[in-house]
Amino acid sequence: MADEILGRRCATHDVGSGDRARLAELETDFLATTRIAEADVTVAIPVSFVHVVDGAQGKITPAQRKKQIEVLNSAYSGLGITFHEASSKEVADPAFFRLGHESKRERDLKTQNQAVDPKFGLNFYTAAPGGGLLGWATFPHEMEGDPAMDGVVILHTSLPGGGGAPYDMGLTAVHEIGHWLGLFHTFQDGCSGQSDQVADTPAHSGPNFGKPPDGGQPHNMCPNAPAGSLCPIHNYMNYVDDEWMNEFTSGQRQRIWAQLGMFRRELLTSQPSARIQESDLGNRVHW
Repeated sequence: MADEILGRRCATHDVGSGDRARLAELETDFLATTRIAEADVTVAIPVSFVHVVDGAQGKITPAQRKKQIEVLNSAYSGLGITFHEASSKEVADPAFFRLGHESKRERDLKTQNQAVDPKFGLNFYTAAPGGGLLGWATFPHEMEGDPAMDGVVILHTSLPGGGGAPYDMGLTAVHEIGHWLGLFHTFQDGCSGQSDQVADTPAHSGPNFGKPPDGGQPHNMCPNAPAGSLCPIHNYMNYVDDEWMNEFTSGQRQRIWAQLGMFRRELLTSQPSARIQESDLGNRVHW
């Protein structure tokens, strides 16, 4: 219980089982008619930082932003995804600084300060949400119905050098952007239900915290996990310390690219570097 109290906390809401089943159907159909999951596809995502501050609290330096982009690229470049800083601005507002998840404050902040059209880039907000939360994100399929809320909200002390150890190496942003790109937690549904719908992240009963040793695996693996499989204790979509996170799987890569093609396709078709044309993507998917 102590680990659960002190461990990483992500407020990104669980997508209901019915919606996840529908997403899986759409994804299967989409992948059957597109080349989006091929290994040579790439995309460079512009990041617009919005730093909410209360006086000196919450201030983020240019060096921190640069390092955060480096951390994102270290995690995602192997998937064909890179990030670059497009803009940054500071919003001085004590109320917004202490926003709650899916609160009026969050909506007002984003409505008044959205820095980029979410079809074409990532709105990256930093603030100081309470309750021990490190951050949250919106999923790709949610953008069409509520574009004003799209993006990630990250605890300012979790950025590189932010002082929020053991979560101050920039990996909270990697985790939340994983949701923004369509991934669920590796422990989604525990040992029942649909899990995270990625075949090569074996089901486990709940999140892992801290730095669980590789020796002595399988930790909290589910009884129905494939024989010989190991708990994904180093996966970016688990809850381990920043220092312990270092991998996505090939299945997660495929899921991310399917979600990009279905729900964030303008990110791909608006830039030549993605090597993706509208005709490569087939029919547009609506949620």
